[in-house]
Amino acid sequence: MKLTVEIVFECAGEREASSLRATLSPDNKSAPKDQKVVVEQTGRTLRFFIESARPVSGIASAVSLLADAKLFQEVWALAS
Repeated sequence: MKLTVEIVFECAGEREASSLRATLSPDNKSAPKDQKVVVEQTGRTLRFFIESARPVSGIASAVSLLADAKLFQEVWALAS
């Protein structure tokens, strides 16, 4: 079984989307071999696709991504 999760963020503008992308894009060089994360940005829309052969691992990555996005939102609001 393979799990695919798509998370879409509609940001206020392209600058915010670019900052969010830079913040949330995977930075761990030793990602699980059976997991793939693809990030696409179109203007102010940001899409994350998480594919995993292990559903629990894919869901954990999605939950972590959402938690980090919430923190980004709080910091972005304070900085604006």
